[in-house]
Amino acid sequence: MREEIGQITIQYMGKSLAPVTISVGVAVLPDHGTSQNELLRAADAALYLAKKEGRNRVVIADRQQDKGPD
Repeated sequence: MREEIGQITIQYMGKSLAPVTISVGVAVLPDHGTSQNELLRAADAALYLAKKEGRNRVVIADRQQDKGPD
């Protein structure tokens, strides 16, 4: 999906804009949490790591992550 989005060409006022990029954080039940809040926290942390590492990438949540209170 990330690669396909990078192939999209957007025109604005007759000019092509820079390629679109996305960063994605992925969390999977039950590996990264067993509740909605745990999964969202894990995916959010992975998303911020993807952006910190240079954007335009997919990062899978860390199983060892501190999930905190629900």
